[in-house]
Amino acid sequence: MKRIGSLLALFTMVAGCAANADPASTDSTGSTQQAVESGDDHGALIHYGDAEDFLESKARPIVFGHEGAGENFGADTSKPINDTVASVSLAYDQGAAIVEVDTELTKDGYAVAYHDFDFLPDYSCINSYTLAELQAKLPYVPTLEQVLDVARDRHGLMIIELKTPSPLCDPGDSTEQALVSRVVQAIDTERMGEKVIFDGFSPALLYIAKQLAPRIPRELDMDLLQLMKPAQVQANTGLTVTQITKADGLGLQWADVGPIYRLPGYTSVSQFFWAAKAVDAALVGVEQDFIGYSEQSQPGSVAQFVGAAHALGFKAVADPAKTAAEFAGFAAFGFDAAYCDDIPGSLALQPKR
Repeated sequence: MKRIGSLLALFTMVAGCAANADPASTDSTGSTQQAVESGDDHGALIHYGDAEDFLESKARPIVFGHEGAGENFGADTSKPINDTVASVSLAYDQGAAIVEVDTELTKDGYAVAYHDFDFLPDYSCINSYTLAELQAKLPYVPTLEQVLDVARDRHGLMIIELKTPSPLCDPGDSTEQALVSRVVQAIDTERMGEKVIFDGFSPALLYIAKQLAPRIPRELDMDLLQLMKPAQVQANTGLTVTQITKADGLGLQWADVGPIYRLPGYTSVSQFFWAAKAVDAALVGVEQDFIGYSEQSQPGSVAQFVGAAHALGFKAVADPAKTAAEFAGFAAFGFDAAYCDDIPGSLALQPKR
């Protein structure tokens, strides 16, 4: 889904944790050698009739296709570029019942599937291009309707990450309503409302989604970045941190981190859970860097996090499992699901029915 960005590999400290811990070198899943209970190896792969079917299921861990069939910005020629029709199709064909894509908004109001940010590698903003201009530049970028078509044809569920607008491309912080509204319109047009889950790092976006489409479940995510103090973020990334007062910010302290991120900071994991409750999230997700750093700093803390999430009524999701071994490690902590780059390998560890 959904990495916040490779800048996090630079981080070497976080408030309240040991100064000598290094998240870049931490084993992100703890003991990846621990066996995973895989259920009946001869049963059929799990599939769900709708999102509620998944939410009510007690089976775990479940494989989510990550950005389609796994993160690939083009370097791996053996698999499709992530968030494309080909990648989403491959994810379902490989057996994933639930596949995630990221969505952005073009200048002429089309929702498109694209990862990683709302700008291209040359720092030109997606919302500065019409759909035709964007596809002339990057022909593989599909509309949200196109990837929803694939999900419907494969009888699969889809997680749609509402990508948080960056300060670079949304300096006035004014595009959130339009983004969510257009995504909801696309879902309604494709008649996929019961087969979609919204996902994102911004509780403000999910709050808008709750208002516009309350029937669609939501997942709030958190990254290690959001637990750092502003001075730590600035010292470790070289990006200026500007705290802002955000309209409809749910009472949280938000900040612009350079031109790249506009996110709330959390004073604690408890405050993150509070924000998830505020947007009526059904799931909470945490990034690999948070998992690895927490477990290195305080062994057992990740399982405690998952237990707390369950006690509060959330499913807990890890992101991403780059390998089947990492998926096994996330399963050992008790996570209900993980976004996976290796779908076939991870499915071998998923319960079957």
